[in-house]
Amino acid sequence: MRTKIFTDTTCDLSPERRAQHDITALPLHVILGQEDHLDGVDVTPQQLFDYALRTKQLPKTAAVGVTDFQKAFAEALDGGYDELIYTGLSSEFSTTYHNACLARDALAEQGYDPARIHLVDSRQLSSGEAHLLLRAADIIEKGGSAQDAEDDMRAIIPRLSTHFIIDTLQYLHMGGRCSSVAYLAGSVLKLHPQINVIDGKMIAGEKFRGKIDSCIQQYKQRMILDLLQSIEPERIFITHTLPQDKAEALAEEIRALDYFKEVLVETAGATISSHCGPNTIGYLTIHKA
Repeated sequence: MRTKIFTDTTCDLSPERRAQHDITALPLHVILGQEDHLDGVDVTPQQLFDYALRTKQLPKTAAVGVTDFQKAFAEALDGGYDELIYTGLSSEFSTTYHNACLARDALAEQGYDPARIHLVDSRQLSSGEAHLLLRAADIIEKGGSAQDAEDDMRAIIPRLSTHFIIDTLQYLHMGGRCSSVAYLAGSVLKLHPQINVIDGKMIAGEKFRGKIDSCIQQYKQRMILDLLQSIEPERIFITHTLPQDKAEALAEEIRALDYFKEVLVETAGATISSHCGPNTIGYLTIHKA
């Protein structure tokens, strides 16, 4: 039985890693002024940062459309795949998951068996989704079914630990997630908040104070080192909008722990970057049951 894995570009898995596991990511839209771009196709995080700096506004983002899902799903099922599984951006952040459900319904009306189309709301963003996708790929590559992968996703979602520390409150402020008073106070006090993804939503957590490099080390101590024995050792994602050499140096610190089997470094795409801004880093893990 052949199973196809679908996601969207908010998963922040590199094209190379997706290709390695036959994962197709459908792009969200990123709108810069009057120009409609496709995330991961013809727009980069740096273009987004330049736009925000120039206009003092965030670009708008739009979900993957129903017809895009319908076309991709039908092509997979017509092209030799027996079933497919999709997970992507949390339904709390976007209508993307809802659109995937509408596409499944539309295909059912055309005679496709909806039981062949497995859809899971990740309640996540970025590499929280990527954890689910790579686990699904592991299951399918070992002969498992889409149902096996779906069951695993639903069991793992409550154990995902997705959080990141941001350098500037500017992007949260422009996106309406931070008041002007909090933005001003945070800037004056050099606060770098930790943002946690909890039940599909972004929730402000601990606030670190000082230079960003020092705050990143405090964040690593609190969320990784202090909790290490409660974290699954299979893999950790280090997902970021840092200069690449800096991200790799931080990854080497994690590898030096000799705890995780895989330490994967990924650059956040344009959609995720629009919420967190430059010089953001997250250590994304799965907690033990």
